[in-house]
Amino acid sequence: MNLLPINKIILASFAFALTHWKKIIEISILPVLVSLPFLLILPQILELVETAFKGGDLADSTLPEGMVIYLLLFLYGYLSLAINMYRLVILGPQSVSLKTPIFNFNQIARFIGLTLIVGLATTVPVILTGLGFLQLVAYFLIIPITLNFINIALQNPSQYKWGLNFISQANLFLLQVIIPALIGMITTFLFNAAGLPEFFEWVVKIVVFYWSLVNLALCYQLIIKSNTLNTSR
Repeated sequence: MNLLPINKIILASFAFALTHWKKIIEISILPVLVSLPFLLILPQILELVETAFKGGDLADSTLPEGMVIYLLLFLYGYLSLAINMYRLVILGPQSVSLKTPIFNFNQIARFIGLTLIVGLATTVPVILTGLGFLQLVAYFLIIPITLNFINIALQNPSQYKWGLNFISQANLFLLQVIIPALIGMITTFLFNAAGLPEFFEWVVKIVVFYWSLVNLALCYQLIIKSNTLNTSR
């Protein structure tokens, strides 16, 4: 049984965003403000990374002043926005507001820990073997544990057995990894071909970012509902 119909989830996630756009903007204000210093120096950091990958000379290059602090603020902004978005979808508009920043240390630690687990699990195989396709394989295998981001947002215990069949897990993988990546690549190609400014690419990336948060929460709802029904039978 397919628990996650892709077409319905895509439509539902966009419908949710359009219906709650005011609340989404409200809970985005603080995360954007604390992330702004890092975003302003991001082009400089990316330039240094690109130079390093190309084997360029970094002897005269210096990291932006205050980069570590700005990075920590960015991470806090990202996780607080993600947590509030998940709460908005699952618990409703009354559960979040501009005045409810995330200061729960356990919640922050769990969110960062899960982010590191996902990051390491999907990059270490590639680093060890040099085979890029293994990143996609790793993402497919561990994609169910990303549902724990919602458990963290709701301050529920994490779980690592979700009972997803192959089709449901494949659809979750498509919704969270493949479709966002394809949208990014296609829009980048089209915008570059049309000679449009990079600003438009960033607009699409931001929309896809919010959409991914919403559809992960919707997938979580459907899976929990199905598991509850199966348990009650």
